[in-house]
Amino acid sequence: MNLLESSRHLGALRAVELTCFRRLGERAPRLAPPSCARWAAAASLAHAWRASLLEDLLPLSPGLPGPAELTVLPEDLLGDELARALPEQGDDAFPGMAAGFCDSPSDNASQLVADLAGGLYPVLLARYRLRLQLSSPAADGAVVRTIGRAVADLEAVQAEGVALSSRLG
Repeated sequence: MNLLESSRHLGALRAVELTCFRRLGERAPRLAPPSCARWAAAASLAHAWRASLLEDLLPLSPGLPGPAELTVLPEDLLGDELARALPEQGDDAFPGMAAGFCDSPSDNASQLVADLAGGLYPVLLARYRLRLQLSSPAADGAVVRTIGRAVADLEAVQAEGVALSSRLG
């Protein structure tokens, strides 16, 4: 994988993390029960942390695209799963949530947790692991360490979500 391909791959991961941070953070304060709101808020902050890790890996060199040009949502399974699990506010997937009102906030919250922990996060983890497989331990030491940290963090957030989802039934 050359530098530009690597940068695009990392930029796509960063775009997903930033989008999750924003969309999940917008929803967190309105979720019920409080355990879902707490999990969503913590997961949102974890997305921001992972995005900052990825930003540090993006190259700043003349002739290469900058971080803004590289931070583009993927148009593949990962992008589709993101749109399904965390649609833009006001989309039909969460009727009424854009206005801060829903008939059954706990149903929406439990579905959101299940969609993330059981849907989006496994796809995102697979993408991170693919990036690790494409890395050269000698040439990509910083990438390997950073992606390893991101994977460990995402696995922890996912495990908390799975446990919460099973408690909610």
